[in-house]
Amino acid sequence: MRLFSNLRSARWNALVGCALVVALVTGVGIGIALTTAKVEAQAARTFSGGQGMMLNYVKNGSRADFELVMNRLGEALQAGNSERQQQASGWKVYRAQEAGQNNSTLYVWFIDPVVSGADYTVSQILNDAFPAEVQDLYTRFSNSFAGGQSMINLDLIGDF
Repeated sequence: MRLFSNLRSARWNALVGCALVVALVTGVGIGIALTTAKVEAQAARTFSGGQGMMLNYVKNGSRADFELVMNRLGEALQAGNSERQQQASGWKVYRAQEAGQNNSTLYVWFIDPVVSGADYTVSQILNDAFPAEVQDLYTRFSNSFAGGQSMINLDLIGDF
């Protein structure tokens, strides 16, 4: 009888051990996937010209989310360090009156002057200011796009 009790105990320990290994492997896999997604989402965006422009094509049904994130971005820039405040002073956000590609809404950022070497990555700016909210804000931001973004570096060649 004692032999069967020891066998049951050994089987139970083996089953629990296997379950722990499966849980560990699953957790590591999920952790790697989430970490990779966050790193890709936060690739640095810097402008090399004296001025910059970013074209943002946003789904019409996501305008409210995009504008909410833009409001929080403005708050983050104003509340940030002196470099962030310099970025805020030259960063303007416009919404086109005309429909964009595939009936999207075009939002244009004009940045004049560009802060040389500064990171204009929205997710990074939001993360610095609002770490507890950044995932929700970034999800709203990234899900709002109909056609992505186009980054344009500008150099002034005439001032009439």
